[in-house]
Amino acid sequence: MDFKTLFPILKKHLSDGMNIPDFFRELMAMVTLIDEDEWNTSKDLSQMGTDESLKSYAKRGLTKKFAKRIVYRLSPENIVDCINDRNETQRRLLADDLLAYDGTINADNVANKISDWIVEIVRRDAGLVPQDKLTKLQQQQKAIEMKNKYGAFLLDEEENHCAMPGCGKELTVTKNGQISYVYEVSLIDKRGSANVDNMLAMCPSCHATYLMDNSAKLKRELKNVKKVLSTHKESAHLLDGLPIEKGIVNVITKISKLKETDLEDASYDPKELNQKFDPNKDLLIYNTVKWYVSLYYVKIREILTNLDKRNVIDYDELQDQMHALYKRLKKTKKTKLEIFNEITDKIHHVSHQNNVYCQIVVAYFVQSCEVFDAGTK
Repeated sequence: MDFKTLFPILKKHLSDGMNIPDFFRELMAMVTLIDEDEWNTSKDLSQMGTDESLKSYAKRGLTKKFAKRIVYRLSPENIVDCINDRNETQRRLLADDLLAYDGTINADNVANKISDWIVEIVRRDAGLVPQDKLTKLQQQQKAIEMKNKYGAFLLDEEENHCAMPGCGKELTVTKNGQISYVYEVSLIDKRGSANVDNMLAMCPSCHATYLMDNSAKLKRELKNVKKVLSTHKESAHLLDGLPIEKGIVNVITKISKLKETDLEDASYDPKELNQKFDPNKDLLIYNTVKWYVSLYYVKIREILTNLDKRNVIDYDELQDQMHALYKRLKKTKKTKLEIFNEITDKIHHVSHQNNVYCQIVVAYFVQSCEVFDAGTK
């Protein structure tokens, strides 16, 4: 099966009258998964391409460049769900038009058959060559052994999300109150040793694709992913023994309820942040802290003072705790951005509050000098 053969059949039964370019975009939205923050951006495949280029794909097949763009974003279960949402008559008519290519196809399995075809087409057009049966069997056996031995550790390290850049699918599924794990373990360097430093947990689709992919560039990307994950894991363990004032939940809750009118007369001019950050080297963290401090510093100070007076929090203890977190991370020679993110993550896990509000709290303590050196209180 190839794309130029499958596409017109799918269009006939699934397009609901859409023209070729619009249905092509709709189909890409069905078969791929993108993050919410990528909607309506250049990464949103449902918005991609000129009409003429999409007509060309429909007529001649996918280009290698395009197939490589989507091969690690495939979400086979999406197309299965979309087709199975059609009534039985629609699925039977679709299956009838595909019988010449698979004599076992019917209304009950047509969604899975099409999903398998699409995955196969995209991988092939991306230049990925399936392994021979013996190699595939050996790799599958090795993956099972690694999963049994290291799976739990890798899931924890990756916080139950696929490590493949651009994917990030959840590796756990909850149904009827029961949690099941849907993942495989891949070697980053497939010629390397089977140790935990050379492993990542991936969703089944990315795992199967990566087994066929010998891209040196992707291998380097995955090594960088592993390095970031390992560093974060080390930091989390490093900070495990340090408590955070339980009243921090009250602080963040009040921050989250602030309205624009609450901040209108509460602007603050951040002082001497350039003594803590070099904008030429730390522009992202510099701008982030400056923005949050200018908007929220006055209100957070007011919130902290009021909660301290009511004995909801111990402000002095909270200041000491934040400084202790910073000092412990500073000794590890981490970058300022890494320190900011790790303290944010610590507060997030303790408070279970939105990460953005946790960043705002950390920015406050940067300005008040509990986090990072120099500056003024």
